[in-house]
Amino acid sequence: MRPPALPTPDGVRVTPLRSISAVEGRVLVRLAGLKDLPVAYAVDCYRMEYPVVRANGEADTQSGLLALPRGVAPRRLISFQHGTSTTRTAVPSRPDGTGLAAAVLFAGAGYALVAPDYPGLGRSRGRHPYYVADEIGPSVVGMIEAAQRLDSRLRAPVFLSGFSEGGWASLAALRLLEADGRRVLGSAQVAGAYDLRRISLPAALRGGAPSHSLYLAYAAWGQAARYGRPLDSVLTSEHAALVARLFAGAKPKEIVDALPPDPRRMFSPGFLQAFDHDEPHWFLESFAANSLIGVTPRAPVRLYYGSQDRDVVPEEALAASRAMRGRGADVVAVDVGPVGHDASMLAAAPRIRAWLGELEASEPSRAEGANARTIGGKRP
Repeated sequence: MRPPALPTPDGVRVTPLRSISAVEGRVLVRLAGLKDLPVAYAVDCYRMEYPVVRANGEADTQSGLLALPRGVAPRRLISFQHGTSTTRTAVPSRPDGTGLAAAVLFAGAGYALVAPDYPGLGRSRGRHPYYVADEIGPSVVGMIEAAQRLDSRLRAPVFLSGFSEGGWASLAALRLLEADGRRVLGSAQVAGAYDLRRISLPAALRGGAPSHSLYLAYAAWGQAARYGRPLDSVLTSEHAALVARLFAGAKPKEIVDALPPDPRRMFSPGFLQAFDHDEPHWFLESFAANSLIGVTPRAPVRLYYGSQDRDVVPEEALAASRAMRGRGADVVAVDVGPVGHDASMLAAAPRIRAWLGELEASEPSRAEGANARTIGGKRP
């Protein structure tokens, strides 16, 4: 079943994708092992394309998933940021598994959801600038703003959430929103990396997980393009050529299998000298500039992590929580149990929904009738 068409503001394109019945949503939740997570509504999924201005000043069109509860006015807007994707098609607006899961988790509970694809993925041009905050943050905020133009009721404080790269991206978006004077209800990040220079990079270079070579190669490939640096200024010539081929369309497993298990083997002697002796190098400077451990959020933040996560080590959440709380922020690191990277999102999902409900309950009640109409003035 296809969702109904929606009226859209100028510059925004919304394409119906598919509907998920409430029954199907409950089945998906149970198959994921989340038997106690209620799904109250059918969900209509759309691809949204919206304009952004990239950090270099160029105009671009980016894409993402819009999901709405069927037959009811959405309670508020949730922006969910996905984890690492190495191909344009493995993104929420397809929608992929992550997009469908986020749609059921939030729109199935009565919220409007946006899930941006990010620059360089989905319908956007160029390479994905992996872990570049001044590119990813605006892409998230741009989709939030496009959804709020679609329906003014969604201008109530947004709630942010994200997994892995998306946890970091949520914090980048939170920083931008609050710098613009906008209140955010809360932000729930799962398995995010926040101190890229002092925690993420050293942990990844040790190669504690099969994914670490992929993460570092992706960062080198994307950031070299973003900052106008030759790829072989950070990787060996051999691995620079290999990485350029791999990230032209290979699937994640193919990339992991092709890269050395020891990430240091990929890197040039000049970079390793700089890393080992804390000397200047553009790649180290990029990791420092795009770290977010120095952010002091005004909104409450929860940093969920699995104590057995080898991809993004638990110290990311613990160190960020200590640093931000030391500056007076309401930030708490939450251990979701002895689980690894992917499983941490499943373990955190019920906690995020429960915390979202607590934040809403603590808000002053909105005037009666604020939710009396649905998007477009009609009930779908």
